[in-house]
Order: sequence, then C-alpha cells, then structure tokens
Amino acid sequence: MKICFVNPAPVSYIIERGHETSGAYPPLGILSIVAYLKSKGYNRNILIDQHATKIPTNQVLKKIKQFDPSIIGFNSITDINMGVQAVKIARRVKKFNPNVKIVFGNYHATFNHDRLLEKYPFIDICVRGEAELTFHELVEMIEREGDLRDVRGITYRDSKGNIKINQQRPLIEDLDTLPFPDRSLIQNIEYSQNYGGLNADYGMFTTIQSSRGCTFNCGFCSQSKLTNQQWRAKSVDRVIEELQYLKELGYSNLYWVDDNFTNKPKRTIELCRAIRKNNLDFIWISEQRVDLVSRDLIENMQKAGCRTISLGIESATQRIIDYFNKQITPKMALDAAKIITKSDIDFLIGTFVIGAPTETLTEIKKTFAFARQLEIDFPQFHIFGAIPGTEVWDDLVESGKIDPDKYWETGVKTLVPSLEVVENEMKQAYIDFMNRPKFLLKQIFKTIKSIHRLKILISNIGFLMDIKNVERFFDFTINTWTHGI
Repeated sequence: MKICFVNPAPVSYIIERGHETSGAYPPLGILSIVAYLKSKGYNRNILIDQHATKIPTNQVLKKIKQFDPSIIGFNSITDINMGVQAVKIARRVKKFNPNVKIVFGNYHATFNHDRLLEKYPFIDICVRGEAELTFHELVEMIEREGDLRDVRGITYRDSKGNIKINQQRPLIEDLDTLPFPDRSLIQNIEYSQNYGGLNADYGMFTTIQSSRGCTFNCGFCSQSKLTNQQWRAKSVDRVIEELQYLKELGYSNLYWVDDNFTNKPKRTIELCRAIRKNNLDFIWISEQRVDLVSRDLIENMQKAGCRTISLGIESATQRIIDYFNKQITPKMALDAAKIITKSDIDFLIGTFVIGAPTETLTEIKKTFAFARQLEIDFPQFHIFGAIPGTEVWDDLVESGKIDPDKYWETGVKTLVPSLEVVENEMKQAYIDFMNRPKFLLKQIFKTIKSIHRLKILISNIGFLMDIKNVERFFDFTINTWTHGI
C-alpha cells in the first residue's frame, strides 16, 4: 500500500507574497508516523513538503498523481492556516482520484474533526491527537477493508455518509517505544531558521523532541487540551541515542521542539550533562518559561551547546498575564532575563503576546516599553488570535463574543484597537527597540566575543549589505507574527 504525506504551505502567503526565502522546520510528527509505519512493514511512503520546498500547488498535485497513493495524510494546523491550504489540495485530489482516502491530522483535525467532515465531503477521516498508533491501525484496517469503528482516535464517514466519532485513544505512555523519526524522507530538502532572508543558523539544521505535553494550562495554547496537561519524557539514554544518530547523519544545529523542554529542570540538567559526557557538540535552541529559569539550569544548558533561548514573557500587564493563565509575573521575566544575560548564552529572544481581548492600546504600548527594559537581544511580538482547542476560544464562544461557525477554520483576532493601528505601533516598537546606542554597542561587544555570533554575522554579510533586504526582513517579521504564518 502506497501512502503519501503532505505538509502544506501556510495559506499561500509565503509563495504568493514573495517570502520564498523564509525557512521551515521538518514536519517531525509526519516523520514519526512514517517511522512507526515502517517498523510495521509499510515501506512505500513519500512526503511532499510544500512548506519547505515552496512548490506551487499544481506541482504538489502532479507529484501525487505520479505516486498514485491509496491514502494521503495531510498535516493541518489552524493558526497558520495550513488547514485551509490542506483543504484546497484535498478537494482537487479527490476530483482526479475519487477512491483515495483523504486523512487529516494534527491540531486542526483534532479540534475541528466533526466540522471538517460536515463541510467537506472529500475528507474521509480525521485523526485526533497523537497519530503514530492510530494511523498504523487505520492503514491496516483500510488495507483489509475492515470496519473503521474499531480504530480508536478517529472521526470518519461511514458507507451511508454518517459521521462517526470513535473512542479517544489514550496517550502513548512510553515514548521510548517509538522509533526515531524517519529523516530519510527529507534528505533532499533543506530546512533552516531563515526569517525573511536572514539566517539564524549555520550548518545542517533539524528539530528534535525529547518530551511531549506540558503541565501548565496557558489560555492561548492548545497543547494542554491535546495532551490533557500530561507531560511525558523519553529517557535520557534514549535521547542521547537519537542525538548520536543525528550526529551520524551530519546534523550540527538543533531546535528542541518539546512543548516544555524544561518542565522538570532536574531532568533537563541530567540530559545536558549526558550530552557533554558523550561529546555531542551540537549548537541548539530551546524555549523557556521564566519561572523555571535558574543559574544552575542555564549554566548546564549553555555548556551542553545551548546558544539561543526563547523566553516566554508575554506581557508587561499582570491583568493580561492572568487572563492567559500564564502563572508568572513581569518581575519573574526581569529576573530570568538577568540570569540568562549574565550567562554565556549568545542570544536571548523575548516573546510577547499582544491583543488579548479587552487589552487596551496603552497596555500594548506598556509591553513594547517593557521589552526595551528587559536585557534581551530581540523581541518577538505576536498578535493574539483565538483558535479552537484553547481556553480563550472556549470562553469567547461560551460568552457569545465570537461566532465559532465563522472562525473555526482560521481563528480570529480579538484586538480592541484596530489591526492597522497595532501594526503601525508594532513597527515603531521594533524601530525603538533597535535604535538605542547603548543596546547597539552591547550587541557589537557580544558579537566580538562570540564565535557563534560571528559565524551567523558572516553568513548574513551579503544580505545585510543591501538596505532593501533589511527592510524586507522587518516587513516579514511584522507580517509573520501579525497574520500567523
């Protein structure tokens, strides 16, 4: 049986609006599903990664026709409109191959499974939640023309056209039982941390996951509902084994895509020490909660190869932080940033969420000013959008403030000020952040001292020499974190 997986481009924004130089991360979920299928004897699989390769939809369809699969699995995510693009491709596929089984997975399919099947008759099945075991059982059942009602974790349309919602599948308890993601499917695809033409890495880049889930319940995140606030981790030995495998493949630059990499700091420290003990000299990035930062943790991360930390600061207003149930304070952010800055971490990125329901322009500007107060190297301002699967979405629907029938496919911005006003303020906030003599001198000094920073600078010399490229980078930054791609 031939199985095709499609990773759609976020709704044509990248391709149609000229941001073809933006980078992309490997679709680790798909690669994990393929690895599991191979372990069960299903070896005829291909991946069409439109997001990374930037190929137009006609070429995606041509590749599907040439491969002629029995099943097509689509990666679908709501807040970057990948689900909308998946629908566009699936509709056209069914026209030339009505017998192929169209399967949707990931967040969009998990939280909108019934709506997708009700609206789009060409979608046959939605896989809800973790997909490795579910997809394998689904493939087996389709191959032998069995009854899909026995496959846990799916929503499907039966022979009479009725939508059936099967029992939910429990989470995978022991992640060590899963094979490593199958990167043979991406050996000819270049992935990178490239933002509007600006490289944020060098060398062969990939992602890795050492744990799944998060014990926190932030209102803007759907991960807690997807994994029932359960955090599960691979053993340190298993992670080291995977890192050794990645080293053999030639990778040198990693991004940990764990939902909460430092959920248990002691375990993270143990992992970092094991990385050093095994001489695994990767350069890597991770995300970090401000309330889990400690000198011991950051020191061990840095010694194990961490060069960049993305710190979730969110807002300068406690009311907004509490609305999102983040369980932190602005002071925690200040303290965490100071600890990281005093370490030898090369880059500290602060991430912020603006545009919460009822948030005023004054409060938004307060967050912009707070970013300049913090000792960070660069801010990322994200304009909030409510999406299915989050607590904020549920609250807004229950209170009648948004119409789920209108926005379930794309999510919705909840700004009090107009989007145009906030975009203009955001552009000015980036200018104000960068246009500080003391800050610029500090960045120059840090770059002179850091081999890592110097290598990144050298890799971007040609790009930075053209002012139009710099303007394009900031345009990309604004549009990416405003429109959600």
